[in-house]
Amino acid sequence: MTQTFWRVEKAKYAGVAKTGEGARLAGGRWTSPGQRTIYCAEHLSLAILEVLVHAPDPTQRAGRIRFHIRCDRRLVERLANSPLPPDFSPRTPYAVTRTLGDEWLQRGRAPVLSVPSAIVPTENNYLLNPDHPAFGHLSWDPYEAITLDDRLWTVGQPRQLSSRPPHSATIE
Repeated sequence: MTQTFWRVEKAKYAGVAKTGEGARLAGGRWTSPGQRTIYCAEHLSLAILEVLVHAPDPTQRAGRIRFHIRCDRRLVERLANSPLPPDFSPRTPYAVTRTLGDEWLQRGRAPVLSVPSAIVPTENNYLLNPDHPAFGHLSWDPYEAITLDDRLWTVGQPRQLSSRPPHSATIE
């Protein structure tokens, strides 16, 4: 069986998207700075939500690309729910989840770890370990440009009224 996941990245980083360098520099929810990791999502829509949550400033609308990644399910380790607090959410401290991700990287049992999304808890995100010996068994499709709807960048901002008249239906 095949597992698939998605990565949305700034186009200018296409050449280093498979290195985990961004997470090494900044860390993330599941790994501390200094740990090379690639964050992915189970669905393209969740990958886009992750971009919007972590880069909500409209000045960060830089061109984006998407990667579709596949691997054999046997290469994916699943995080047991027990180590997570029962109220796991975006408010869960990073110290809790980083400990789990850092330990997974150190154990090195699998090139991929499935973790729950803090944004959509019924969906999964995936951590990829580019230093794992089996990382080369992941299949990356060539990247494609992706255009995010401009309205996504205005979530939470006051809406501007359109100068167009409202649409009205005519019944004959």
